[in-house]
Amino acid sequence: MPIERSEPAAATRLVLKVDVDTKVGLNQGVPRLMDIFARAGVHASFFIAMGPDHSGRALARLVKPGFLRKQLRSGAAGAYGLTTMLYGVLLPGPIIAQSAPHLFGELMAQGHEVGLHGWDHVFWHDRMRHLPAARIRSHLGRAWRLYKQITGMAPKTFASPGWQITPMAFQALADMGITHVSCARGRRPFRPLVGGRALPLIELPTTLPTLDEILGRGGVTLDTAAAWLADQVRPGELNVYTLHGEVEGRAQAPVLEGLIARLKDRGVSFPRLVDAAVQEASSGVPIDEVAWGRAPGRAGDVAWQASDLPGGGA
Repeated sequence: MPIERSEPAAATRLVLKVDVDTKVGLNQGVPRLMDIFARAGVHASFFIAMGPDHSGRALARLVKPGFLRKQLRSGAAGAYGLTTMLYGVLLPGPIIAQSAPHLFGELMAQGHEVGLHGWDHVFWHDRMRHLPAARIRSHLGRAWRLYKQITGMAPKTFASPGWQITPMAFQALADMGITHVSCARGRRPFRPLVGGRALPLIELPTTLPTLDEILGRGGVTLDTAAAWLADQVRPGELNVYTLHGEVEGRAQAPVLEGLIARLKDRGVSFPRLVDAAVQEASSGVPIDEVAWGRAPGRAGDVAWQASDLPGGGA
C-alpha cells in the first residue's frame, strides 16, 4: 500500500538495518554506504559479522530446494565475487572485523549505530537452530570480546544472521547486556517471551522483504525495485528494512538511493534501531513469541513473530 504524501513526517519511520556478512561487504560496501547516507542526511544501524568469512561454505546450501533458484533469479551470487565465494573452502577465511577495524569508529563518528552480526555468519545461519546453549554463548562471546577490543565499548545490539534465533539465543543475548535486537521477521516490536517471562530486551523485526527476495519475482527488476519497496512501507508504523553491505553497498547501490529518495519525498523519517527501540519502549512494548515461517522468495525457514503468522493472533 503506497504511503500518502499527507502522512505526518514523524508517523512513518524506516530503520535502515545494514547486515555486513563478509570482508568485501565491510571493506568496500560500508564506505560506499556511508557516502550514500551522508548525502541523503540519514543514519543507519550496521551489524557486522565479527569472525571468519566462510562464505564459500554456503555453497552447501545449493542442495536446498529454492536456494539455487533464488541465487540465479536475484543475481545474489555475483554480488559477492569469486574470492569471497572461495573463503572457507579453498582460501582461509579472514577475520572480517580485523580487516577494517577503523570503520567501526568512522561509522560511530558519523552518527551510525554499530552492533554485532555474530561471529561465523555461515555457521550461525546454517546450524544455530540446533545448537546447545553452551555453543550459542561461545559464539556470541567471541564476537562480544572482539567488538569490545576494537571499540572499547560493550555492544548493546545484535542482528541474527539469516533471521535464525531461538529462545536460548535470546536469553544469552539478554544475559550479555544486549538491550535491543533485530533477529526475526514480523510486523511490530515486541519483548520475546522465554521460559514464561518477557526478556528485558526489545526485538524490532524486519518488516520488509529484502532485495534478493523480490528481484525476478512478480516482474520486479533493478529498475523498479526501489519504487516497489517504497510502496511496501506501512504508513504510520515503524518499518525495518534489511540491506547488505555486499549488495546495496556495491553493485545495487542505486536501488537503495532510489528508495531513500522516494521515502524522503513522502516525509518518512529514518531512526536508527536504538532510536526506534527507545521510542517504542516509551509507549510500551507487547510480549510475543517467535515461531518458524517462510518468507516468499527465500529458501528455508526464518524466525517469525508468532502473532504475525497466519493464525498467530492479532
